[in-house]
Amino acid sequence: MATSNRPTSDYLAYTTQRNSYDVCSSAGLTFCTVPSDLTGTISPVQQGQLAGVPQISPQEAAYAAVAQLRLTPPEPVIGPSPEVNEWKIAAVGYPYWLWAEGDLDPAPVSTTVADLTVRLDAHLESTSFDLGDGTRLTCTDLTARWTPAVEPAAPSPACGHTYEKPSLPGGDYTITATSTWAVDWSVNGVGGTIPLTQQASTTLPVGELQVLTH
Repeated sequence: MATSNRPTSDYLAYTTQRNSYDVCSSAGLTFCTVPSDLTGTISPVQQGQLAGVPQISPQEAAYAAVAQLRLTPPEPVIGPSPEVNEWKIAAVGYPYWLWAEGDLDPAPVSTTVADLTVRLDAHLESTSFDLGDGTRLTCTDLTARWTPAVEPAAPSPACGHTYEKPSLPGGDYTITATSTWAVDWSVNGVGGTIPLTQQASTTLPVGELQVLTH
């Protein structure tokens, strides 16, 4: 009787285990489950099939590629900078502009994972700011940036904050920007989107100028 070439459940289980192991190890993790040894449990035909099976699926290749993607975390910036005044601090009650700087629109890239070519295109969706005083806000428009041409005390039309309490003399406020990226991927006509978040921080001394002028 002829032997069936259809993959057995053992064979299918093994390929699944190997895919998971390859993704785990490519991500640099140390506790990866090694696939079980199927020596003598699958036919020579299935062994040949196993040799030709892609190491990982397109989606798994995409996740491995995104794990290696080098995106610059957008840096939080506040304007006008405290450096422009003689006290070198931000003032309580003054409307400040917020934005982020960096490579906010990176070019698409391609990379190879387990013999699969993965194309990645990252788009910055939004940036959330933790202002250090308990205030958190999310901005989708980071194009409005303060310049010396801005009318004094004019609020930002897109993303801004007014501090109501000083950080001094206790220290500085820490401003943390959490940026959310949508990374579009495609492999051999298959595609999807993977979310990615990054953080970057800066510090800001905030005081009451009327106190300092006395």
